[in-house]
Amino acid sequence: MRRKWLVPLLLLALLTLCFLWGVTGYPHPAQLPSGGSLEAPDAAHWLGTDNLGVDIYAQISAGFFRSLGIGLAAAAFTFAVGGGLGILAGFAGGWADALISFLIQVLLAIPQLPVMIVIGAFLGQSTWNLVWIIAAFSWAPVARQMRAKTISIRRRDYVQMARLYGGGTWYLIRTHIGHELWPLLTINALAVVGRAILQESSLAFLGLSDPLARSWGMMIARAVDFPGLYRTDFWTWWLLPPVGALVLSTLLLRLLVGGLEEQQRRDKPCCWK
Repeated sequence: MRRKWLVPLLLLALLTLCFLWGVTGYPHPAQLPSGGSLEAPDAAHWLGTDNLGVDIYAQISAGFFRSLGIGLAAAAFTFAVGGGLGILAGFAGGWADALISFLIQVLLAIPQLPVMIVIGAFLGQSTWNLVWIIAAFSWAPVARQMRAKTISIRRRDYVQMARLYGGGTWYLIRTHIGHELWPLLTINALAVVGRAILQESSLAFLGLSDPLARSWGMMIARAVDFPGLYRTDFWTWWLLPPVGALVLSTLLLRLLVGGLEEQQRRDKPCCWK
């Protein structure tokens, strides 16, 4: 069967290896100047340098793993909290379902980016603050899907029969519900990584990130603020690479998630047990 997720997965792995070389084997650091100001790309500096003489490729490589780390942390929080609360609401029902559903609706109704900006400005410039802010707004959509799917599975005849014959909550979740929920939960958590990378870059662009860390959003902001950037050739190696890396990485993650979703729909349930 044609697997549409395989190509973006391989390209994403290749991109990761490319940036891994930038933080391990590349001779220039991402934090200190290693050349002249705004040097064009050459054999020494593959993507040139910025106005401070810091290598662009080294900065992009460091920014990739920073954004990926924040995205994975937000995805782990979403997997645990969004999945747990969604399954609890769908399986328990009653007041637990009502309370969790209310929290989900409140978070989904809040305009995320403006509130993230306000909270980020209040908490200060810190990587962990970014992680918690992004994670706090990521779990609600996943919890809503998990709740709906759990309710659908809970109402099936074989689950009702297992409950009548004495199946406990943990037994039902582990035996009859979990194997259908974990793939959907994993795919949704993976989708959070791509959204988190965009959100982290947006907040960093607005100056709400750690100023000592390398971030694609911060690189873009510094390039855009440079006087006369577009009247020179500087933008071709200072602005385009971080924008291209941001677009490419999020696009590959989106294609990967879309391919996995299609694979799950086609092969359900045999390929996801």
